[in-house]
Amino acid sequence: MLERNYDEVPWTTEQTFAGTLFTLIPWLVFSLLLAFSASTTSQPKAITLQQDTANAIAGLIVGIISEGIFLIAPVYFANRATNHRLHLRRIRWRAVFDVLGFRRFSVLRSLTLVILFFLAILAVNMLYSLLITALHLSIQTNDQVVLERGRTMPISTYTTLAAAVFIAPTCEEVFFRSFVFMGLRRGMSLTLSIIISALIFAIAHADPASFPVLIIIGIALAILRWRTSSIWPSIILHTLNNATSTLLIILTLRGVM
Repeated sequence: MLERNYDEVPWTTEQTFAGTLFTLIPWLVFSLLLAFSASTTSQPKAITLQQDTANAIAGLIVGIISEGIFLIAPVYFANRATNHRLHLRRIRWRAVFDVLGFRRFSVLRSLTLVILFFLAILAVNMLYSLLITALHLSIQTNDQVVLERGRTMPISTYTTLAAAVFIAPTCEEVFFRSFVFMGLRRGMSLTLSIIISALIFAIAHADPASFPVLIIIGIALAILRWRTSSIWPSIILHTLNNATSTLLIILTLRGVM
């Protein structure tokens, strides 16, 4: 069995950068092309239920594929590290999950940190919104884009929001925190690893308007991954953050807010 060292992963910092580039460059190009296509295509004021449903199915497939891309590098390097040491497939995959951070954690201590970071992220979001309003900045975040689209394409929008809550947190945490952050720690200080992984996380979202907030979120998630030696608390916090944004969008679309 592999030696259980929670503070070290079996891939090097160089392999981390290589895996990050091979993952994010195609992903960013794909995301920017989709954003450019959406911005240059005039959206109809109303579409049929069949068109909205078709868009929802297509969007879900694209979302699953794009989020699944984040799992390729982490699973590849973790599996390669365990493949030559463990021969039984079941034991090997259990070791892969362990290397990627899917392990037990102190529930009370970890959930306390999750709540504290969640409240801090909410406060940062509120302050950032107030700053945008006070300075009269004409910037549009991805959440606002989704909100506008939801007025004409509700089904596909709800599908996108569901993917953001139930698919994105796990895939992104495995990549950005278990692969990138933990890989950077092999050759960098803890502080530098946290900051660089947070920057990569913010850039990957291709949302310049939310860049400062995304950096704060990335820092919080990396600290949580480090403090708990498990990926589960980071997934929980990421899910809570996305679910809160989703709830606010839905309430706005329903006219509650």
